[in-house]
Amino acid sequence: MTRFEVEWDNGQRQQVVHTVDELDATLDRIENERGADGLPFVVDITADQEFDGFPVGLHVSVGGTRRAKVFWNGPPADGGGIGVEQGLPPWNDEAIAFDYGGLPTEETPETLRVTPAMARQAAREFIESGQRPTCLEWE
Repeated sequence: MTRFEVEWDNGQRQQVVHTVDELDATLDRIENERGADGLPFVVDITADQEFDGFPVGLHVSVGGTRRAKVFWNGPPADGGGIGVEQGLPPWNDEAIAFDYGGLPTEETPETLRVTPAMARQAAREFIESGQRPTCLEWE
């Protein structure tokens, strides 16, 4: 069984998951938490493998209600790292701030390319396959 680590709150909080059910329970908990700045979190979900010296995984915003960010670190190197939900119109509202590594990080139209539900689906697919999710296009 493959081991994945979910990390948030500037690395101070971690949970090891092996299944989609364990991932969902962890993400449900994180959705109801906020950082010291009151913002929802961006979490890192990583596998026990590396690519270019970094853990293979996803950076996924959790707890937002309008748009989300999904960023991939892993092979293929030329396949793009920003997840894009097919058919979703570009975000044209204000930037949305998340707590990423203890810092308020504003996500912009270039990174807010998925709905929160699709971000969750991408995380589930990563846990099931260990590969870059196919439910999104990548830029």
